[in-house]
Amino acid sequence: MKGISLIIMALVMGLTATNAQANSGTLSVDPTPPAGSAFAFENDARRYPKESEFSIVHSVLMSSESGRRLAVVTVENKASGSRILQADHIMALFADGSRINPSSFSGGVKLDNGEKRSLTLSFGENEYPILAVYTSLDN
Repeated sequence: MKGISLIIMALVMGLTATNAQANSGTLSVDPTPPAGSAFAFENDARRYPKESEFSIVHSVLMSSESGRRLAVVTVENKASGSRILQADHIMALFADGSRINPSSFSGGVKLDNGEKRSLTLSFGENEYPILAVYTSLDN
């Protein structure tokens, strides 16, 4: 009986550990800074999004307990013709002032004149939360 109790306890502990690991990967929507918030971090590395005619219409920032940072963004092509949106057209500003392009972008996304598209972008893992996602038109 004692052996069976130990096996059951080991199984319960294993399931609890697995459940805790699964929860650390769960994404939560991050609070959004108030509208009109202007951040004035130094940009010593001179990191800017590549010039484009894309604008972020809306964004929802998400993170996990393990530090994964993602954003669902709705991008609009403001050009008079078709353009290809690439990772270097978008940048995230983190709470430590660092700026990073999305890492989950392959190839590019073609957008016609005035077209809007929602995308889920990954910005990897970071200790600090994302404060804003922007393009060269949003600066």
